[in-house]
Amino acid sequence: MVRVAGESSRTARYLNLSRAGADDPVIICYEAAGEGTPILCVPGLGDTAWVWRKIVPTLSSMHRVVAVEPRGHGRSSSPKGKYTLEDMAGDIGAVAGRLGLNRPVIIGHGLGARAALLLATEQPRLPGALILIGAGAAPAAKSVRRGVAERIHLAEAGDMHEAYRNRKSEGREPRGMTPRERAEHHRLFLRGDPSGYASAGYAELLAPDLTERLGEVACAALALTGEEDPEYHGDAQALSAGIPRCESILIEGAGRYAQLDRPEAVLALIHDFFRKHHLSVAKSTEENHEPID
Repeated sequence: MVRVAGESSRTARYLNLSRAGADDPVIICYEAAGEGTPILCVPGLGDTAWVWRKIVPTLSSMHRVVAVEPRGHGRSSSPKGKYTLEDMAGDIGAVAGRLGLNRPVIIGHGLGARAALLLATEQPRLPGALILIGAGAAPAAKSVRRGVAERIHLAEAGDMHEAYRNRKSEGREPRGMTPRERAEHHRLFLRGDPSGYASAGYAELLAPDLTERLGEVACAALALTGEEDPEYHGDAQALSAGIPRCESILIEGAGRYAQLDRPEAVLALIHDFFRKHHLSVAKSTEENHEPID
């Protein structure tokens, strides 16, 4: 089985995306496995590559899978200042370029999906396809933004324990996990850099409205939403209505983390999506980078 974030730090690799000698560089942690069609997995706010743990082993048996931890998350660096969605989208594109991922299928969750969507409008020839989980093009609902603002405030005060309790109180935690997995997810959140979490929170809180730009997405897309995540049902439908080649699907029994709640359903939908759109199986390469110890 492929080891993913939270299980072994020995699998981690790093890319420095900043110019040489930068005082506060952007260093991105990623994990890679498999060969074939390149897939780039990007988690949501406050999460790490660990949230892909139930689908990476199967996907990497057929494809080249790279799971990244965005700036301010997990083992990646936390540059000072508020991050923007443009910053995070640019990082995704830079990782794809540095690792030689030719038209990768980008699977994003939450904030990671929103960043992938922006990247697809800014650089429409870069992604081969998009799979967007629990995300939308319009600004999040007021209740969601209010919660994000509260957690930014808590993180800025260094209180990640209370930030986690705040998020959990809104029912945003994965449901399809064992007690041991829930404890690990909790531990990884608390291990995150509070300043990085707060900085990334601004990217979600102040994300631009991409609704009018959905027609610029040139690749095929799949919008997935959990049945028990009603705040994003309308967003998924708006994505399928606005993106020329996009389908939205509601996953029965899943909440905010469909890939953890119903991994077998998500994998079946990904496989069907690949077949339907005849996605290539060209091998990708990892060139033009030096891992950082």
